[in-house]
Amino acid sequence: MKNIPFHFPSKTGVCEISAHIYTPEDGYFETVMVIHHGMAEHQKRYEGYIRFLCDHGIAVYMHDMANHGESNQDPELKGWFGKRNGWNALIEDYREMVLRAKQEHPSCRIIVMGHSMGSFIVRMYVSRYPQDGFTGAIFMGTGGPNPAAGAGKAAAAVIGAVRGKKHKSNLMNTMAFGTYGKKFEGRTPFDWLTRDREIVDKYMADPYCGFLFTVQGMSDLVRVNAASNTEAWARGIPPELPILLISGGLDPVGDYGAGVQKVAEMLKESGHTRVTTKIYPECRHEVLNELNRDEVMADIAAWIKEK
Repeated sequence: MKNIPFHFPSKTGVCEISAHIYTPEDGYFETVMVIHHGMAEHQKRYEGYIRFLCDHGIAVYMHDMANHGESNQDPELKGWFGKRNGWNALIEDYREMVLRAKQEHPSCRIIVMGHSMGSFIVRMYVSRYPQDGFTGAIFMGTGGPNPAAGAGKAAAAVIGAVRGKKHKSNLMNTMAFGTYGKKFEGRTPFDWLTRDREIVDKYMADPYCGFLFTVQGMSDLVRVNAASNTEAWARGIPPELPILLISGGLDPVGDYGAGVQKVAEMLKESGHTRVTTKIYPECRHEVLNELNRDEVMADIAAWIKEK
């Protein structure tokens, strides 16, 4: 596959975004997928999936989220999106990627996709900008309403006022993710990500993975989750848009499948008739890094072909 890097200023105002365009080696494709990665990771972790898509005639646009991966120029600012409204700026950064893909390939289908925190950002994007011409959406590793959202907002406000918005709080991290590993073997704090131990070990050894968010960054995460789980969010999405919800049945972010089903129900109740839900019973959070990832990728390719 071919790889074209580019950069643009983040709408957060705190960094420059590092992005890439990946195309099949022969240069022929009719579909472009614009991917948003999750919290505390980066786009290089998706190289296997990107190569799979290119081998199946699908080009990919993907960026490192603000202050993640190559979009981070100061290690102290990982997980920092600005003093306020960072989550909205992240949506705008993603839109920049989609609009560029649309402008450069006006005859191609545009599929939008987000994983985990990225799924909440992409969910907000498709609701806020239905006029942008995307033709399908994949929400991977997503979740329903978080009952602790109110407490999270309150904690972020208090800790931010006392320690500063750039402070990184172990307390907030524990509040948000402390229970995620309880159902698993406990070999590492990140066993909930995937059954593939090699992937977990690589994640833990990667300085651009698993880092603490700033207090304000945690607030942004809570807010984008809350905003993407409202009736208004569902009503904003074009009812005819094909949507694929894909998750692991042992993913705590999706409440072990229950939260994902809630999202599907919310969409269907608002009139969406082209919602497909695929839950892999034995998979954990990162289905693209699971032991059966070849099956997962093949299912995604089949869904795209059908649509």
